[in-house]
Amino acid sequence: MSLKKYSDYNSYITSLKYNNLGIYLSDKNFTILDTRINEVQASVTDDYVKKTENIYLSISPNLKGISLDNMITIISQPIDLTTNFFSIFRLPADASIPNGTLKTIINTAIITQTKILYIYSMNITTNTGGFSEAFNCYVVPCAGDSLELCWVAEKQCWLAKRFGGYFINYNL
Repeated sequence: MSLKKYSDYNSYITSLKYNNLGIYLSDKNFTILDTRINEVQASVTDDYVKKTENIYLSISPNLKGISLDNMITIISQPIDLTTNFFSIFRLPADASIPNGTLKTIINTAIITQTKILYIYSMNITTNTGGFSEAFNCYVVPCAGDSLELCWVAEKQCWLAKRFGGYFINYNL
C-alpha cells in the first residue's frame, strides 16, 4: 500500500472532495438521480400540456369564450374553413380572477381584410374595458401574433406585457 503525498493542505482537501463525489455518483446513486430528474421533467411537461388549450375560428362571430384554466390559448383555423371569417373570442374580466394571473393568446390563423380576429374583454362589474381599463377589444394583426397579459386585481383589468396588434373599443 502506498501513501499519496500532497504538496499542500488545499490539494489534500480537493482530493477528498472529488473522491467523495465519485463515491456518491456511483452507478446506484446515479440511477436514483437520473430517475428523479426524469420524473421532474415529465411532471413539468404534463403541467405545460394541461395548461394549453386550442380554440378554433368560425365563420360568424359567436363570442366563443377563452378559458382562464389554461395559461396558454392557441387560436387555430380548422382545415375545412377556407372562406372568410370574422371571429370574436371573449376573455373574462371580473373580480373573481386572482391577482397576477398570466394569460398568453397565440394566433396561428392567417389574417387578411376579409379574415378578421378580435379578442373581446369587458369588465361587467366596473363597466370598463378589460384591457388597461380603457379598451375592450384587441385586434389580432397577423399569424404568429401573441398577446401576453397579466391580471391586476387592484385595477380590475388585464395589462398587456407584450403584443403586436392594437387595442380599440368595439360595440357588440
